[in-house]
Amino acid sequence: MLIVQLSDSHLSADPARRYRDVDADTRLASMLARVARYQPDLVVVSGDVSDDGSTASYQRAAASFEALGCPWVWMPGNHDHPATMTEVRALEPVIHSNGWQILLLNTWIEGEEGGRLGEAQLVRLEAQLAGDESPALIVLHHPPVSVDTAWMNEIGLEDRETFWKILGRYDHVQAVLCGHIHHEMTCLHQGVPVMSVPAIAAQFVPDRPDFAVDACAPGGFRLIRLSIDDTQRPRLSTRVEYVPV
Repeated sequence: MLIVQLSDSHLSADPARRYRDVDADTRLASMLARVARYQPDLVVVSGDVSDDGSTASYQRAAASFEALGCPWVWMPGNHDHPATMTEVRALEPVIHSNGWQILLLNTWIEGEEGGRLGEAQLVRLEAQLAGDESPALIVLHHPPVSVDTAWMNEIGLEDRETFWKILGRYDHVQAVLCGHIHHEMTCLHQGVPVMSVPAIAAQFVPDRPDFAVDACAPGGFRLIRLSIDDTQRPRLSTRVEYVPV
């Protein structure tokens, strides 16, 4: 099974409006043209689909994803408006495919840049992992770990300690994917790979104490191949493909 993770397209109601001095719609079109070459089995969009939470931006994004001709799902980021997203396309909490479970978590907090899962969703996460021992891939917008950018750590996942306490009780979690940080990152936390993906729109400069945008940096998407081998062991391989500006 081949999954493509996309994130942070930051579209607006007006297609001509630029996001941090880049043409978000043009970048999305270029990204999806490259994605289409791989004929993925599933596309997962990990938040900040819209920059203004407008119906028009979600309709345009949904039409673009639909044109890929494969199943796709999205989840909200801090710039999104979940209720408006849902009017265009439902938010799905879990997908089962090829012996895997893919858990799609909502970290949106109204009016805030940081994220939170909240008690009810954490209870559901534990119940899902306890009740289904198939290998799990977890996707959320906000990174559940410290990253290499100090200001970004202030707007990460608030309740990550509880999140990791839950994951620590279940060894069938194979990886965690996130967006939000607008560049590629990979680390291990409690033995679980945590990976971000470059933004579709503008990239942020890592390793800086203050906010900065690299307008020349390419966007990208993550390819994730999931399988179960002959010994019934889960296999996950992944890489990021960059798409020149």
